Amino acid sequence: MREKAPHVRRLLAALVLAATAGEARAQEPGYVRRLVLPVAEDAIGYPPGVTADLHTGEVFVCDARMNRVIVFDSDGLFLYEMPGGDVFTGPQDVAVDPDGILVVAASYERRSGIVELDFDGRFLREVRLSGLPEGAAEPQIGSVALSPRGDRLYLLDSSNQRVWISDRDGGVQGAIDLAAGLPEKQARDLIVGHVDVYGETLVVAVPSFAQVQLYDLDGKSRKVLGMRGTAECTLAFPTAAALAGDDELVIVDQQRMLVLRWSIPSNRCLGEYIGLGDGPGYLYYPMDLALDGSGQLFVAQGFEGRVQMYRGMTPAAGRPAPRRTAP
Repeated sequence: MREKAPHVRRLLAALVLAATAGEARAQEPGYVRRLVLPVAEDAIGYPPGVTADLHTGEVFVCDARMNRVIVFDSDGLFLYEMPGGDVFTGPQDVAVDPDGILVVAASYERRSGIVELDFDGRFLREVRLSGLPEGAAEPQIGSVALSPRGDRLYLLDSSNQRVWISDRDGGVQGAIDLAAGLPEKQARDLIVGHVDVYGETLVVAVPSFAQVQLYDLDGKSRKVLGMRGTAECTLAFPTAAALAGDDELVIVDQQRMLVLRWSIPSNRCLGEYIGLGDGPGYLYYPMDLALDGSGQLFVAQGFEGRVQMYRGMTPAAGRPAPRRTAP
């Protein structure tokens, strides 16, 4: 077979590039609104965590400064809030099980803890970890996720630099050692981000490695993704990621202050979006993100208590089973 003429090769390459660029534009996040409360004098104080419930489309924002979890509908409109009061303070992250029970990483009785709330925000119980290995430090849980069936907890512990895998009562069943194999100084300086579950995949952001690590639900490593740098389409300090479809990550980079789409099969950047700014839709030291089942993206940042909503992304992976209802 004769080789294609140079001008034909150039034309084909241009067509591939145009198709790729068109796909990137089609999946570029389009700014919708900032999530706000109905009373002008009230505002989100400091939101370190945001979660989209794939069963209902509701969005849960942890407001650490005002000691509450705030709930918005799938259009980003305020529904209600769950005040911590004497039950919990400084909520960092939240996960929602198939029955609508909330699992919140927060301070409980002046220590880092995990509390369960019902769908009305009423306190149910504290979940304490048991079966920790001998010599483990007191856990400091900064992020939490749940398995799709709601029977397992994934707790990101900055003190022990591990993701603890436990049952719903806190009985430890396994762990992911994020500092395994590191020299002592590097292990001591390790900074962890957020843990999330999308379908059968556990997603762990490790900012100090400029990596996003993927595991199965038993904690077995599947893939390590990332390319360190500060140039275009590299990762500097990724604090959270979401699994979009079967083969793509959406990553928020706190240092570069933008959102990236990242191919899992090829471990390469597909595009970066939004960027630094204090105007509507722009970012300033973002902390967490959440992706819902319709491709809506929610990004939380501490500055000005902003949680912003975007549309146009690939929907989140992991179609959940219908929410169970009481007989």
